Amino acid sequence: MKKLMMMCLILLAAAGAVFAGGQGQSKPILGVVTPAADHGFTGESIRHGEAEVKALAAQYGFDYRYLTASEDGQQNNAVDTLISLKPKVIVLWPLQGDAQRNAAQKVVDAKIPLIIYDRFIENFRGHAADVSGDNGGIGEAMGRYFAKYFASASTVSYLEFLGDSSTVPKERSDGFASTAGGKFRKVQSFVTDWSQQKAMEQLETYLNTASAAEIESLQAIYTDDDEEVMGVFSALKNYKGPAKINIKLVSGVGGRRENMELFTGGGVPGVDFVTYTFSPSMIRDAIQLGADIMQGKSVSAPAGPRGAPYVKISFEEVDKTNYQTYMNSAKFKTRYSI
Repeated sequence: MKKLMMMCLILLAAAGAVFAGGQGQSKPILGVVTPAADHGFTGESIRHGEAEVKALAAQYGFDYRYLTASEDGQQNNAVDTLISLKPKVIVLWPLQGDAQRNAAQKVVDAKIPLIIYDRFIENFRGHAADVSGDNGGIGEAMGRYFAKYFASASTVSYLEFLGDSSTVPKERSDGFASTAGGKFRKVQSFVTDWSQQKAMEQLETYLNTASAAEIESLQAIYTDDDEEVMGVFSALKNYKGPAKINIKLVSGVGGRRENMELFTGGGVPGVDFVTYTFSPSMIRDAIQLGADIMQGKSVSAPAGPRGAPYVKISFEEVDKTNYQTYMNSAKFKTRYSI
């Protein structure tokens, strides 16, 4: 009997974790499914997402379910759970993209408007909207920055650090390649899983195994995330080898508060840094769009490459010339408001 009671308590606790949200079962439901995390970009995004959906539910009088998952199977099950509740809209932030294709198709087949946020499902059709930061635009802006920064150089060798294999790094790196120009030579590419620690270890391994000539030929490091940037700078600081470091520029994406120290003496002498804003608070835009659809509003955005309206959230370029203005901006304050 004691074991049975304990199992019941565990099941009840699990149910409470899955069905986070209001309790009014007769109210229309807005469903949100995101990756799970307790720190970093995803952790901040969850806090912003939960705050936004709670505020909108109170404003408009609807119910909501906010579900998180750390594995593909869990996320697909979360989508199935939402479908069974017959919500008016589902906002999905896929863990990978293609791994959530079948789950997303179930939403469309159930005729529930589906908003796909941040990581897209290639060649997917029939959903209500795609919402993300302007990843392609960020990559293009980064390419132009590199081209201007190294305008006097005939060739530029660089290392590339990517977060994962989803659409986000691809859109950014493709955008970069389209504007940087042919003189940029990628020496090696790394996949970091969006990890500062992994980026540091990868660069340390490279610096300890490459020849002095290879290391000294490097002039830049391209990354697609500010956490990777901090790992890169740590590795550069830790390097004690015989080669001279000739890297002049490191790029990132995020505009994180933690990275602003790179403009105030926390970086590496002689190495510049540029980043592009990509705030966790952007998930509020996707959830607001879901609430708008529930209120009968149409999505006002041009069609994207997947056929659905594509809402691109604008970005800012931040370097040593304007970081103080950025830190005093409303966008920065909203990001760190919770």
